[in-house]
Amino acid sequence: MMQIKKENTFIDLFSGIGGFRIGMELANCKHVFSNDYDKYANQTYTQWFGEDGHDSRSIWDISLDEIPSHDILCGGFPCQPFSNAGKKLGFSDPSQGNLFERIEQIVTAKRPKVVFLENVRTLVTHDGGHTMNTINSKLTDLGYCGSMAIINAKFWVPQNRYRIFLVYFLENQEAANYMEQDLISIRESYGKEVKKLSSILEETPDKSFELPEGTWKALQRHKERHKGKTGFGYSLIEDFSKCANTLSARYAKDGAEILIKQKYWRRPRRLTLNEARALMGFDNDLAIKYGHLNGFPTNICSKAQHYKQFGNAVVPRIVADIAHKINKYI
Repeated sequence: MMQIKKENTFIDLFSGIGGFRIGMELANCKHVFSNDYDKYANQTYTQWFGEDGHDSRSIWDISLDEIPSHDILCGGFPCQPFSNAGKKLGFSDPSQGNLFERIEQIVTAKRPKVVFLENVRTLVTHDGGHTMNTINSKLTDLGYCGSMAIINAKFWVPQNRYRIFLVYFLENQEAANYMEQDLISIRESYGKEVKKLSSILEETPDKSFELPEGTWKALQRHKERHKGKTGFGYSLIEDFSKCANTLSARYAKDGAEILIKQKYWRRPRRLTLNEARALMGFDNDLAIKYGHLNGFPTNICSKAQHYKQFGNAVVPRIVADIAHKINKYI
């Protein structure tokens, strides 16, 4: 008699707007708990997925007993302490850097079969490699065997977005070794074509997304003052057959990293909210699975908050591809 494999359960820490959740559920895993402390991200999350199993308190205020047992712990733990766009304070960040310590405590108490984490790629080089070594040694000390890869999202969505994905198996070095090879295959995406920005652009965007004159002039002045230096200025896109730059959490400020040259408009424009949503892979096919027939709603909070949420999100279908591989080994 054939044995039916049970659904693997997962928790979604620092859940943001649910990129991890969608990806895990695409891989037939069962959500049992999620948590985020950001007021506006929680508003979007609960509108998109409902309130079942979601806790909006600080992760420090939730007792370990309140967190259900699970097979896979997922966490896109806050990347600002390590990112190029942040101050790179790492573990010394008083507000966010110590959140990995809470992950460690949950892992110690619950002993999930897998710890599946995501972060910015600069996590690897932060503090001369000490930060990554600390994470690795702490999980290794708890009996976990690790695999990791830096993956560019350009084969899933039309942006160059490098993120590190860490997959640790409890006392299973063989699974970690196989997973290392799987991650390389996913990263290389053999045979896949890079996505084109044209695939997500609206034909008739609203004029409200055009940059105000003052903002556009300020960007031009800033670029001129820092001529020859990297990391200053803006990216004005005219060729839509290529990828965009990384969408960051600061996009609402001036849109500098992805400005669209719109035909017949005097000034460039930001991505619309629907375009930003699509750029992160929250497509309409996925929205329908959660009962949103017209796409995931983007009118829940302010434009600035929605841009921030998309800039902080993880691409769901990358998570799904990795989760499908994880399922093979547990």
